[in-house]
Amino acid sequence: MKKFLLIFGLVFLSTTEAQRCVGSYNESINGECQLYKNCQGSLLAAGGCEGGGCCVKLATKPSASVCLTENNFVPLYKTERAIFLQKILSYGINSAGICTNCQAKAAFLAIAATMTDNFQKDEAQGHSSEFTDDDGKYGNTQAGDGSLFRRRGFFGLRGRTMYQRVQTTLPKYQTMTNPQLAAFVDNAIEIAATLWKKPDLLNGPPLTEHADGTFYGFSTLWYRLTGSIENLATATKHYSKFLRHLGCGGDLYPGQGAACQFNSTHFGTCSPDCIQGLEDAGEYCGCSGGIGPQCPNSPPHVRCCLDTCSQELKMDLGFVLDASGSVGLANYQLQLKFTKDLLQRANVGENKTHVGVINYSGEIEILTWLTTDYKLNQKLKKIDKATYFGKGTDTAGALKQAARVFSYKNGLRLPEDGAAPVIFVITDGESADRKATIAAAKVLKDNGIHIVSVGVGNKLDLVELNAICTEPANENYFPITNYAALDQKLNQFTAKTCSEPAPIAENTTVTGECGK
Repeated sequence: MKKFLLIFGLVFLSTTEAQRCVGSYNESINGECQLYKNCQGSLLAAGGCEGGGCCVKLATKPSASVCLTENNFVPLYKTERAIFLQKILSYGINSAGICTNCQAKAAFLAIAATMTDNFQKDEAQGHSSEFTDDDGKYGNTQAGDGSLFRRRGFFGLRGRTMYQRVQTTLPKYQTMTNPQLAAFVDNAIEIAATLWKKPDLLNGPPLTEHADGTFYGFSTLWYRLTGSIENLATATKHYSKFLRHLGCGGDLYPGQGAACQFNSTHFGTCSPDCIQGLEDAGEYCGCSGGIGPQCPNSPPHVRCCLDTCSQELKMDLGFVLDASGSVGLANYQLQLKFTKDLLQRANVGENKTHVGVINYSGEIEILTWLTTDYKLNQKLKKIDKATYFGKGTDTAGALKQAARVFSYKNGLRLPEDGAAPVIFVITDGESADRKATIAAAKVLKDNGIHIVSVGVGNKLDLVELNAICTEPANENYFPITNYAALDQKLNQFTAKTCSEPAPIAENTTVTGECGK
């Protein structure tokens, strides 16, 4: 009997997968019932396709640039469909103009994953009667509009108004006369790229400016695209996943917007509060101080938070610069520019971020200590005086000097002072003694110093660069050309210092909502 049931089940499954299906609104659209993981085409809603959808097979779109490799995407899903979609998504990312922007790519993928139920369907599933509540929403005006103009495609095109705008902007897709074509992945990816550049299809700016690796930025991006925070929690989890998997500089962090009026006596900062589905995501949402009103022109959960830091953001920040012959003069000058650029983002000052800089080749010079030259312009002048030695590569010796600079004796602040200790080691990884270099880096890490390794030059020793940085390497090693990821990494450290409630003077009345 068990054998009979097994055979019957297999026959039923194969019959279901081979069954022909047609489009709900256009019977000239033909496909086969398939499990989503096997579909190399568009997955449309169709009755009778048990456990799957109507798969309309399509050819992949060639991309001028490989913006999304198989290793960037396929391992997350491990299906035939993932292999097919990787090329489609790479094409869309290139068309959106974000091929080299890691945070923006992660956001693009997060939107697509959310709108397609993690790439399992290309249009909202369900009988027409299940969409009647939408007949009066999203610009719909007639009975049946909710179903006819249901959510479709990678960016969730939805409602008569947006379908009409696509028809005007991209008439070849016939979204008003044949709306189901908006679900075809080759059409949907073009529509997604267009929506990225012009979210309401009327005017800009592109969504790129909000894709900065923060929950604040992504909330704003999602709100601009959809007009609500529906499904934002799911999209945020996808964003966090893709930021890590693409190696964009670490996980999601809070971020913040402009200053705001908390009440009649206090100012605050526009910050994202936690929402349903992200109640336990305190590392990137929530106000540590009082929660005030919604910020103007912002998603409803972006609130005026009462100074969420008890002190100005600060770090004990170090740079170890490789002035060896193997790096070369041009790449050495690139290091100096990179260091100066980051310093101008780091809130340098006596009671803020302290900076130590070490320059080395076969010999080592300490350009500036944590406890001297507190002003930004003083630090920049010290860097301008750095010497390009062009000789050997004593990275181990440089890291030992870094241990001297980053010691309590020489100005490293105690943990309770809230200054995150971070050193950026910029090198090609070709040290004179790899074993000694890794050992010297371990001493720093064992003492609580976070090391970010930055690869510079044409011939990088990735084994050494990955070994000297703090684990995991995919979050703490970057090529020097990836400025966006390195800037995000710096922002993550400053965000971590912002964790204590704001001090409020005695007998001060503060009003606001209690947050989770």
